[in-house]
Amino acid sequence: MSHGSADEQWLPVLDVGAYLAGEPGALESLAAELRAACEGVGFYFLENTGALLPEQVVRDMLAASHAVHAAPTAVKEALYLDRADSGYMPIGSNTRWGSDGQPPLPVYEGVNEGYLLWGYGPPWVPEEHQLETLEDNQWPDEAALPGFSAAITTYTRAIDALATAMLPVYAVALEQPADFFDGKFTEPCWCLRLNHYPPNADRVELGIPPHADGDFCTFLLQDDLPGLSVLRSSDNEWVQAPTRGEYSLLVNSGEKLQIYSNGLFPSTMHTASSIDPSRGRFSTPFFWSPNNDLIVEPLPEFVSEERPSQYEASVSGFVYSSGRKEDVDTYGGTGDDRADTFALPQREAGDTEDARANTFALPRRDKTSKL
Repeated sequence: MSHGSADEQWLPVLDVGAYLAGEPGALESLAAELRAACEGVGFYFLENTGALLPEQVVRDMLAASHAVHAAPTAVKEALYLDRADSGYMPIGSNTRWGSDGQPPLPVYEGVNEGYLLWGYGPPWVPEEHQLETLEDNQWPDEAALPGFSAAITTYTRAIDALATAMLPVYAVALEQPADFFDGKFTEPCWCLRLNHYPPNADRVELGIPPHADGDFCTFLLQDDLPGLSVLRSSDNEWVQAPTRGEYSLLVNSGEKLQIYSNGLFPSTMHTASSIDPSRGRFSTPFFWSPNNDLIVEPLPEFVSEERPSQYEASVSGFVYSSGRKEDVDTYGGTGDDRADTFALPQREAGDTEDARANTFALPRRDKTSKL
C-alpha cells in the first residue's frame, strides 16, 4: 500500500499552449503525449489552457462553489436535487437522489455534498425530464447567491470549449483522422458537479466510493488540498494523486474511451475524500460524453486476432460508471472487481496492509506538506 505525496509529481503534464495556438506539428506531438498518458495511468494534468479557460474564469467559478456550499441550510434545502437531478446534493445522497424521489438519507456512505448541473441529460431520467441547455437547470435566486449563475455559466461554456478543442487530439491518439469525432458531440451529455468534502477529523470517512467514470473523459478542477487517490495501473497500488499549485486541471479517461480503445486506454479506478482535520476540499469535475444515442464500440485499429474485441457495441447514454458491487443498487453503474480492492483503515490501528489485495487507505498528510 502506498500513499505518495502531494508534491510527488508522478502524473504526466500536457501543455496545450502550442496546440491551441495552432503551431505546426503541435497536434501530432500532443496526441503522442496524450496516448502515452492514456495507455499509462489514465490521468494527466492539462496546463497552459488560458486561451480557452482564462484564470479569472476559474477563480470566479471556485468562489461560486465556495459560496453555494457556505450558503444557509434553508437556501440549500430549497435547491435539493429535482426530478432531473439538478441542484444541491446533500451529504448521504447520490446523483440520482432527486429522480428517485428524495428517499430518506443516507442512501449511501459517501461524505460529500455537491451542486449538479446537466446538459442533454442525465440519461437515466425520462426524456421529458432531461435537461438540454445550461439554462434549463435549477438555479439559486440571484439575491441568495449573487454572481453564482454568471460565474458557473461562464466556466461551463469555457470548459466545454476546451473539451471540444481536445477532440482532434483524442482522435489522432486513437489512430483516427483529426475530424473523427465531428458530429458525435453535437449534443454532448455533460455534468458539472461542484464538490465539497468536509473536514475529516478522523481521516477515515470516505468521500466518494471507488469508481471508474462512465463518460468519455473528465476534466477535474481541484484545489491545492490532496485527497484524490487512484489505482495506479503500473503496480495496482492505491496512490495519492499530486496537486499542482493553488489549483490544477486534471483529466482522466472514462469508460467510453476505454471501449473505443478496446481497453488500451483504461478508465482508471479512483476515489476522493478530505484528508485534512480542519479544512474542507473542493473540486469541480466536468463529466463529458458524446451524444446519448451514439453507438460506442472498439475501433478496428485496436482489434486483432491477438487482441479480440473486449466490449459489445453500446449506446453511449447507457454506459455508466463502474464501482463496488455493493454500491450498484444505490449509486448506479456496474460492478467492477478493481473497486473491491479498496478498504477503509481501522480507526484504532490506523493504516493496515492486506496481503490478499492491494488495499486502499486514506492517506495521512505529512505535517510538512504544503496546502
